[in-house]
Amino acid sequence: MKNVKRQFKSQDFYICCVLLASKKLKLNYLEKNNGKIVTFVFNDPYSLAEKIISNHWNRSNRIPSRDLVEAINELKTRMFSFT
Repeated sequence: MKNVKRQFKSQDFYICCVLLASKKLKLNYLEKNNGKIVTFVFNDPYSLAEKIISNHWNRSNRIPSRDLVEAINELKTRMFSFT
């Protein structure tokens, strides 16, 4: 059986913060598109991203506020240091 790497990509900063803060997905890298637009690329081998996002919109995620703040700071740092 072939090992297939699944990824989830998004340009939505705050959704990516939720994904990172959930601690279920690992941020692999950032892609720069058309100047200032950044795409966040997560490793998603079990296709969890869509479920986490759905739970976010349904208000059923239970993410500690400190984890969310740390995810926001980490993504901002990575975005602004990305060249």
